[in-house]
Amino acid sequence: MLENQYLRYGLNALTRAHKLNYFEDGHRGAAIIAGVYFCRENPVKAGVSEKIASIIDERWASTKLCAPLPDEHPDPGLLRDVVDCTSEHLEGLREAGHNVIVPSLALKALHDVPENITASCVSGLCRLISCFRVSDVPLAEDVQLPPLDDESTFAEFVLDEFDRCVKRFTGRGQGWSGHLLTFAQALFDLREYGSPSVARQAADGFRIYVRRVRLGPQPSDGKYDEHSRLQHYPLDLDYWEERKGDLRLGHKLKYPYGFYGLISKTREAAIKRRALETAHRIF
Repeated sequence: MLENQYLRYGLNALTRAHKLNYFEDGHRGAAIIAGVYFCRENPVKAGVSEKIASIIDERWASTKLCAPLPDEHPDPGLLRDVVDCTSEHLEGLREAGHNVIVPSLALKALHDVPENITASCVSGLCRLISCFRVSDVPLAEDVQLPPLDDESTFAEFVLDEFDRCVKRFTGRGQGWSGHLLTFAQALFDLREYGSPSVARQAADGFRIYVRRVRLGPQPSDGKYDEHSRLQHYPLDLDYWEERKGDLRLGHKLKYPYGFYGLISKTREAAIKRRALETAHRIF
């Protein structure tokens, strides 16, 4: 299991991302936290946690992005500021849902390292949340979401959409498919570690996201080679030993966290099977 120090690395990165490159560095901080919880919450094989720790150490831990924050007295009451700031920045769809993905992971980490709930940390997180801009997204047909409180039904809905989304975007990159998973998992995390009412409010942005992916590729979506089928998956050490793919923004950590989080909530064997057959396209 990755130690809490790795959660602090991620929180430090999120705290100062608004001063650097809010989008890219926000991705990196969120990826570090997602990597920790991917290892903690899934049946990863021996050596996976250590390998992911080494990836974080090599790429981010020793950089200024993850450097320690000033020593301050923690104040658990400040956590409400992060929840309130998230609630204030939920209108529309904001940069593929990162206005929800980022604070949900931060709130989850702060639950485990409450000593990091300081004025500097909370102020930086709120500054970052406010950076994510509303996207101009054309709407497709209306979308009805299952209740978020019905975890299995909601997860199955998302995984079914994921399978369809991957097929729509064949050859055009799978960023929309991957963030469909991380956005959905963020709603669950926000409900548990933030506020159920704010999570329900955030679901309106997710509804817009689903409308967008149902439109399929737009002129702004580039063309990319598709991933080949895998012999090993993120639960396996061999997958991380091979280390194929771009770790620059940390999607290789965020996507497995979202995917396996939803898989764990799914009851329908057919939906789970299709998702597992499709998952190599984002891994």
